[in-house]
Amino acid sequence: MKGLPLEEIDVRKLELKEEIVLKTNTFLSFVYIVKGKGSLTYDGRNINFSQGKLFIIPQKEVYRFESESAQLITIQCPVEFIDKIRLEADRIESCENLHKLQYISHNYHARAGCVFRDKNDEHFAETLILQIANEFKNKAEDYLIIRNCMSILLNLIARNIIQSETSELQENRKAFSIMKIIAYIQQHIKDREKTGIQTIAGHFGISGNYFGEYFKQQTGISYQDYLLDYRLKLVETYLKYSSVRLSEIAYELQFSDESHLSKLFKKYRGVTPGEYRKSFK
Repeated sequence: MKGLPLEEIDVRKLELKEEIVLKTNTFLSFVYIVKGKGSLTYDGRNINFSQGKLFIIPQKEVYRFESESAQLITIQCPVEFIDKIRLEADRIESCENLHKLQYISHNYHARAGCVFRDKNDEHFAETLILQIANEFKNKAEDYLIIRNCMSILLNLIARNIIQSETSELQENRKAFSIMKIIAYIQQHIKDREKTGIQTIAGHFGISGNYFGEYFKQQTGISYQDYLLDYRLKLVETYLKYSSVRLSEIAYELQFSDESHLSKLFKKYRGVTPGEYRKSFK
């Protein structure tokens, strides 16, 4: 699996008659079992697979798929392709679930086997994947349907992993808990009290003095930086998709005032809120 040109996704159907070895350097890669059964091996571990299963392939991991009669669909998503989906996402939740997937692809969750716990989501994913493969086969020029299908698929995957309560994930409780913490932050982002360090640390049974260090260890970013970045993403969504006044946005998202929000937005986004809004008119 070689590197891909910017913004290009690669989709392949593979007939598995004996063994194939997959290793990828792309941002996110998936293998979907269209039909048949067999086994896959990685890092000394063996997992049986069957029709309908979907696996995330972590970067630089070697996966060996073995079967006598299976059919696979592989999907490689370079980071530029994912960024394109982020730019087109209509809801902030879509953006955040994609950020979660970046974390997931480099952590234990990616190695927990098939990602789906909900059968309805599993069936829906099959429809999306087959449509992606069909569009790619027919050489769709604008990739619009492919990107929309991938956006929904990625959100389904993120939701299922976040909701997972398997014994393996419980054994790796720290990695699982950070997903819960991020979901909690998103739910209470407009409530400054509930997103205070002592409150959120107490909610998850973590020492308030240790919480900041724990959050940065698990996400690679400080809690305060994450909180600010997420609020600014919400501001971007308001500016892009609504006519809500900046003063109202500042009040709702717990900024000190309109001036404070404008200064932060200019500092971290490079343009004023007004300039950002005008660029989408």
